[in-house]
Amino acid sequence: MGVFFILFLLCTLQGLNGRPDRRESILCGGFCLVFCFCLQIQGVLAASLGLAFLFFWLLMAALLFPAVLGLCRFAIRCPLRPLSAPEGPVWRTWLLYTGVILVLWMPVFLCWGPVRLDVDSVQLLKQAFEGGLNDAHPISYTLLLRFILGPFYKLGMIEVGAYLFGFMQMTVIAGVLAYTLVWIRRRGGGLLWTVMGLSLFCGTTMYAFQSLVMWKDPLFNAVLALYCLFLYDTARCHGENLRRRGPAVRLAVLTLLLCFLRGNGWPIAAVVSLVLFAAFKPARHRVLTVLLPMLIAIKLITGPVYSALGLQSRLTAEAWAIPLQQLGAVAASEPEAFTEHNALSIENIIPVSALGQAYSPVTVDPIKASPDFNIGYFGSWQAKLDLLQSWLRLLPSQWRIYLRAWAAEVMGYINPRFDGGSYSFPYEDSNGAYGITSKDLVLWLTGWNGLRDELEARATFPPPALVIFGVILCGIILALRRQTRLLLAYLPMYLVWVGLLLGAPSYIQLRYVLVFAFLLPAAVFMALAGGAKEGIDEAAVSSV
Repeated sequence: MGVFFILFLLCTLQGLNGRPDRRESILCGGFCLVFCFCLQIQGVLAASLGLAFLFFWLLMAALLFPAVLGLCRFAIRCPLRPLSAPEGPVWRTWLLYTGVILVLWMPVFLCWGPVRLDVDSVQLLKQAFEGGLNDAHPISYTLLLRFILGPFYKLGMIEVGAYLFGFMQMTVIAGVLAYTLVWIRRRGGGLLWTVMGLSLFCGTTMYAFQSLVMWKDPLFNAVLALYCLFLYDTARCHGENLRRRGPAVRLAVLTLLLCFLRGNGWPIAAVVSLVLFAAFKPARHRVLTVLLPMLIAIKLITGPVYSALGLQSRLTAEAWAIPLQQLGAVAASEPEAFTEHNALSIENIIPVSALGQAYSPVTVDPIKASPDFNIGYFGSWQAKLDLLQSWLRLLPSQWRIYLRAWAAEVMGYINPRFDGGSYSFPYEDSNGAYGITSKDLVLWLTGWNGLRDELEARATFPPPALVIFGVILCGIILALRRQTRLLLAYLPMYLVWVGLLLGAPSYIQLRYVLVFAFLLPAAVFMALAGGAKEGIDEAAVSSV
């Protein structure tokens, strides 16, 4: 705490040394206002939105502003000096880093393997082994499970297959994290960056635990991390790399994986493609001839084609979690606010009384799992229209309840003080599904039962919202340097966060924002290195 306050004081003095210009005032001031509002989000939940809340909010923002401004000035005036890129093949360094991460993750695999399961994992296994394939979960990931685990399931050796799959997925995640460190080294980062990165990835067991969970999020966020690194290289050379066939192919492959590994991959790729077309003239030809046809084809496949094959799911409640939660909060606290017309508008979705009883401030799951919730009807556009009309009619009179319901639903993604505690995925309800049981091999081999609990206790991480605001601050540093084109690398991460603010299905799930954890060293490096090219090996622009 002493070191923190000394650094805070130094940044504050730097911020007070000179009047901020317009750009600094807008960017740093806006950041402080949003950050301090989110720090006081508990006051929103307590319905204390009076003058005291406003005064304390503005006072905190005013006190924080010079410190944030000084921190940004330090980062701008003391840019990272790129070192010469290390010699030797990239793959050797990548294999070395991957091996180091895997060795240090191995205790988690041995004590908590073969994989970690939750309700979604069981549904994936059911589709993989018993049929009924649909896109409620990514079909590509389900088919991957069927391809790897299917033969073992038929042979009655499912746990052997689970250990194989768990080790493969852990290796992929380790390989991507190792690649981020190689990427930093090849762009002028010294050995210190590698040490700090390895300390982060292996000093907490969170990364190892999350890489073992059987769901699509680890692989999706890994691909998203590679996508962001590629976009940084593209922005740094003003899109010139896309004139060559190799980088264009890599971008197409990453876009394809992004869209088929998670539903929100397509809008992320679409927005990035639009920005590439608008801001980078050399990239326009590739956007029109490669990305645009690909995005159209993917939308046709996941839309009409899936529908014709019976693969399209009607489970769309999570995408509408925020309005459902807000109406649920009104139904639970002030059901008389629903007029007869409003109640009839959503009667076909769920009765108002059942909506109020099922409402939970932290997740939409109880509402969508309610026996009164009409899943089939909610899959239609008419149901969405009815929901939206009821939501709009109540907005003028119930906006305070709406705000509190929204704050409770997105708490873990906006409150920098909110910590989820252990990120070891400590759910055991689905353990044993389809014969896949978590086993402590260290206990079985040595009789020592202390390592398993110790590893779980080490699965700590900073509050996700604090990490998100840190990445936002990295973008502000680049904007103050007038290198706004490099913000393209942060754009997919920002879009993930905005998507959660508009439709988070649960108040805190680290899996939704794993890309921020995966790219934390690289994000800081991008902000400090800026667009410097000295000592950078351009030939090392590659993907795993």
